Amino acid sequence: MIEIKYQPYLRRFSRPLLTSRGEWAERRGFLLRVQEGERVGYGEVAPIPEFGTESHEAADFFLRELTKNPELVPGSDLPCCAFALSAARAQGFMGEEKPDHEYAVAGLLPAGKRAVTTLQNKMDAGFTSFKWKVGVESSTEEQAIFEYLMDGLPAVVRLRLDANGGWSREVMADWLEFLKPWRDRIEFVEQPLAPGAEPEMLAAREDSGIEIALDESLNGREGMRCMDAWPGVLVVKAPLMGEFGSLLERLRPLSERVVLSSVFETGVGLLNSLALADAMPSMNRALGFDTLQFSDGLEGRCDSAVIRASECAPGNAETIWKQNSHSS
Repeated sequence: MIEIKYQPYLRRFSRPLLTSRGEWAERRGFLLRVQEGERVGYGEVAPIPEFGTESHEAADFFLRELTKNPELVPGSDLPCCAFALSAARAQGFMGEEKPDHEYAVAGLLPAGKRAVTTLQNKMDAGFTSFKWKVGVESSTEEQAIFEYLMDGLPAVVRLRLDANGGWSREVMADWLEFLKPWRDRIEFVEQPLAPGAEPEMLAAREDSGIEIALDESLNGREGMRCMDAWPGVLVVKAPLMGEFGSLLERLRPLSERVVLSSVFETGVGLLNSLALADAMPSMNRALGFDTLQFSDGLEGRCDSAVIRASECAPGNAETIWKQNSHSS
């Protein structure tokens, strides 16, 4: 006997996230509870339609029908529902002996000049890897800030730059030329151009000698094709990418090039992603889950340079489920 329940959530960020795509001020999604006999698992449906996922309305309709008929299987047009349902069921069958590995986390630096003070605070907190949002101010302004950031970073620390697909080809070429003196201190430039421009990004990667990572290109209908074809770093937002087991099998051979990254999920989605990480022991890059600074405090997450499933969801996912139901 399978019993499935779900509930919506709405989290307003304590401070809007600024990216080249604009301002993001709140997060909507759904928590899922799946009980099969004595086993209980939790999943999170966290759509981002702009990234090619289902809409919130489509997810809500499917989940409502799923509570009536637990045997329903989400199709390829419902990747977030597929991930949440399969991750919840996998969690329910893991038993008491769950892996609890420790992972390094890349400190997230906000766009613009605020990155400078945030960098020092993050280093004081023990972070040794950093990601900076770019493409918000002019290149001239951001390159001046970049030089200041690099002066404040220990020589052994490498920086990630995330343009969220917001650069033009001309801006990308200008930045890659500018970055050449710091080539050894740049871990990667993340998604400089919009999805569809993978050949241009690949050529720029080869010409500049600077690693370019794909992020937004990996989502939507063409995502898996891009994942298979890309030779460099893959920034994977697992809750957007379909069925848990199938995704794991695709990622395992590529795991040394994988960076698991946040979709500004609650602690339930975080636990789902960490379960994926636990199944890829050769994955060795810092994770992109430093998002507590945008939190409203309801999701039971940690704010640390390292991350463990047991520490980031106090009292387990059931606590988050109950917490959300009381706050709704």
